[in-house]
Amino acid sequence: MRRRLADMLQAVWGSVAFRLTLNYSLLALLTSLVSLAFIYHQTVRILESQFSRQVEITAQRMSAHFDQGGLPKLVTEITLELADHVNTDTEMFLLLDPAGRPLAGNIAPEAAFSAADGAGMTRTVSLRGRPVHGYLVARKLADGSVLVIGYDLRDLHEITGLIKSVSLAATGVIAILVLLGAYLFRRALQRRVAGIRSTAAQVGAGELTRRVPVHHRQDEFALLTDDINDMLDRIERLMNGVRNVSDAVAHHLRTPLTRILAQLRSAQRTDISHAEMKSRVGQLASQIEDLASVSGKLLQIAEFESGTRRKKFEPVRLDVIARDVVELYEAVAEHEGVELRFAASGPLPWQGDPDLLAGAVANLVDNALKYAGRNAHVRVTAALENGQAALTVADDGPGLPAGKRNRIGERFYRASSDVPGYGLGLATVIAIARLHGARLEFADGGPGFVARLLFPAPAANGLRAAVPSPDIAKS
Repeated sequence: MRRRLADMLQAVWGSVAFRLTLNYSLLALLTSLVSLAFIYHQTVRILESQFSRQVEITAQRMSAHFDQGGLPKLVTEITLELADHVNTDTEMFLLLDPAGRPLAGNIAPEAAFSAADGAGMTRTVSLRGRPVHGYLVARKLADGSVLVIGYDLRDLHEITGLIKSVSLAATGVIAILVLLGAYLFRRALQRRVAGIRSTAAQVGAGELTRRVPVHHRQDEFALLTDDINDMLDRIERLMNGVRNVSDAVAHHLRTPLTRILAQLRSAQRTDISHAEMKSRVGQLASQIEDLASVSGKLLQIAEFESGTRRKKFEPVRLDVIARDVVELYEAVAEHEGVELRFAASGPLPWQGDPDLLAGAVANLVDNALKYAGRNAHVRVTAALENGQAALTVADDGPGLPAGKRNRIGERFYRASSDVPGYGLGLATVIAIARLHGARLEFADGGPGFVARLLFPAPAANGLRAAVPSPDIAKS
């Protein structure tokens, strides 16, 4: 039983939530104790001040009676004060003649009274035969007699004792509430953390679709839950991407590798000529270079999708990047018999890698030139659309059926087998767009095909919004 209790206490004390709550609660308790102590001392000071003021007022009043009628008048007033049965248990009076003999009063004379200088004092005196603790003021009158006025501090002690008892009771209640609150907070925190731990264990066991339950209350744990779920979504996408890459590599590279292996084995024959051997080696080298290029592109896509940046992002102009790409492809478009034009509505500032962004736009332009066909028109535009920076590549070629359009961007998918390539260009564009917080959209050009890179509002990227300017066209 003792062992189990020790384990329970150790488990409770080992909780960060319990220790954190207990520390803050103890701080609150200490603050309360300091406040109660301050209130206690201030209350005692106020009561003592009231008692001393009351004694001073009475002493002044009695001195005034002495000034009016001398000792007989003062004796009469003291006698009346003691006979009215009002506060007779707490009021103290004593009148001594110049020789130190008592003339009137209800307390026993003491030698200290004769040497008094009118300052207040706290001491124990005999009041009607019983010792009491009181506050007294002793004044020497004009004829050498001494007037002593005092007040029993019993009421003050009772009030201060009551305050002490209430303070101690409040401290005990606060301490109990501190422990209870720490325990309840620990349980509530454990319930919130339990969902995160359970999800982490399930994800660690391979269930990548698990997510932390979303709480309706928008507190710090809700924000943490959103961040963790976003992280798990990204991990799932990356894992699926790796799985898809592995499957695609196994499926699409197996045939070329098998073909290369067969050609190598056929080249081992001794009956082929030197010229034929040289030709086959050249073909094999070209195929291996193609495989190396595909592998490099797959690694590049994986690098982009992981969020890795080759270099620090810098301020760029999306419209300038698109214009430079169009200028680069002008000769290619002219050779293909395609009219390539560029238009911009104004500067589009952004933060990014200019080389990667130029590569993304170049892939879109290259696809448009390859699939649009001769005598087609390809238009590249850079403009603000609904508060977003948009780089659009549109052609008036044959376009794509809706069924094929849904697969655009998959690795190794090509809309037409007659067009050379490996089906990795648009997958690379999508990865670059995600790296820059953008997205790639496709639409029917009616006729033709439209690809659009959409970047969020420039303010979200920490840059000034684009300022519209006259249309710029380039053929």
